[in-house]
Amino acid sequence: MLKCSHILCKVDNIHDCVDQLERAGFTVQWGGNPTRAHNALVWFEQGPFLEFFELPRWFRWLSVPFGWRFGRCAGRRLFQWATAASGWCDVALEPLEYRQEAPLNLTGVNEYLRKHSINGSRVVKGSRTSASGGKVHYRFMTLQEKHQPFIVSHYYPQQRPPLVKHVNGAVGVSRVDFYLPAASQGTLKLLLPEDSCLQSHACEKRHISGVTLRGWQPPPETPAFIHSLFTSSQEN
Repeated sequence: MLKCSHILCKVDNIHDCVDQLERAGFTVQWGGNPTRAHNALVWFEQGPFLEFFELPRWFRWLSVPFGWRFGRCAGRRLFQWATAASGWCDVALEPLEYRQEAPLNLTGVNEYLRKHSINGSRVVKGSRTSASGGKVHYRFMTLQEKHQPFIVSHYYPQQRPPLVKHVNGAVGVSRVDFYLPAASQGTLKLLLPEDSCLQSHACEKRHISGVTLRGWQPPPETPAFIHSLFTSSQEN
């Protein structure tokens, strides 16, 4: 039904973060004009990508009107993003297949959720202007069960570069260690019946302990913060 789309990392300063990522040997794509952007992406040719974002704490006050418009669980998720500490803070899921005729459509996802009595927010229509000046569209929704990942559409137009080269050797995400309460494990399995990347573990507090990258060989100048985010796997 769904697969792991990307993993979100909250940072205090997006420009400092991009500098650190590049020093660590990653090729980084700004989410918009670098002078104004609040997010940046690290892509791989296949599988989940990484999103680093900056969001001021005062955004938590927008969670109330956001919740009025799209549902309380959507407002709660915005509050969580705004108040999160720096580090991995969330996981996004997306439909298994990219439908060329309807990449933004989450109707099938909503039908599946209703079939399994999983309640969610209204769909949020989002867009941003890319670093190259084009408009990028996407949609997302959150679930009432607060420990679950949120759900996104594919980007339109597609944003994944056809070729990606990271000088540190990283070629993809092989594992995301995601912790959530035992009572939430069943719902996650309904959402991700076949995904081998997102590894769930039972824990009282929801958190992401780390992301494992295939082929990652951090250079000596890799900043400590970047080192703390990743572990390395040599599997191909």
